Amino acid sequence: MVAKVIRLLKGEEVLLEPGLAKKMGRKPGSVQELRKCNAIVTVGGDGTVLFAQRLAPEVPILGINLGRRGFLADVNPNDVRRALQGLRKGKLNIVTRSRLAAKVGEKELPEALNDIVISSGVLGKTASLEVSIDGREALDFRCDGIIIATPTGSTAYTHAAGGPVIDPRLESIVVTPICPVHPRQCSIVVPAESLVEVTPTRPGREALVIVDGVPAAKVLQGERVKVQRSRNCARFFEWEGFYRKIKERLL
Repeated sequence: MVAKVIRLLKGEEVLLEPGLAKKMGRKPGSVQELRKCNAIVTVGGDGTVLFAQRLAPEVPILGINLGRRGFLADVNPNDVRRALQGLRKGKLNIVTRSRLAAKVGEKELPEALNDIVISSGVLGKTASLEVSIDGREALDFRCDGIIIATPTGSTAYTHAAGGPVIDPRLESIVVTPICPVHPRQCSIVVPAESLVEVTPTRPGREALVIVDGVPAAKVLQGERVKVQRSRNCARFFEWEGFYRKIKERLL
């Protein structure tokens, strides 16, 4: 598929991510060069899109789906020629998606496109987590962890944990417990401007912060994880409509 994409982009300056370039036997583009590109084309699944976002967070992405679900990488392999033609001719709209910024104490963590998870730092053990919204105590969970997600991430881990699916045009943040001890505890959707703070409260048991599936920090009892909407947005070339993807991939 990568070879096909390169053929279809003949005449354009094409850079390959270093790991991919090695597999293809071509000269790699540096991360600095990738960040100056007009567009990024990913070949893989949604995880590949998240990886590209971490490499070049300001560059708009067109994702070719070779994975399973394909909410972020939404170009079907049969539509690759048509999608790349639209890309070259400037006919694809660019849409923005919100991201999350997080801190543990004063340490800034990488930004998240999908979600930030605060989970028990001990495998197989529950965590006791206190959640505050804009400085006011709101929730108190004993659970495997908590997912704080963007509307984009609402179709990912949050959805699997029983959270709501949110139209990405809505400005909001969704907080969802993972396997809470009290099963009636549910997700809460808060305004996008909210500051969400999560504090582990169980003595002697640390928590782990995971950003878009990548472990990012450990949190001790009493330390606070602060999460809020980032000032930076992710950018995507629009291909399939959101509700069509919902109908085909979730229902």
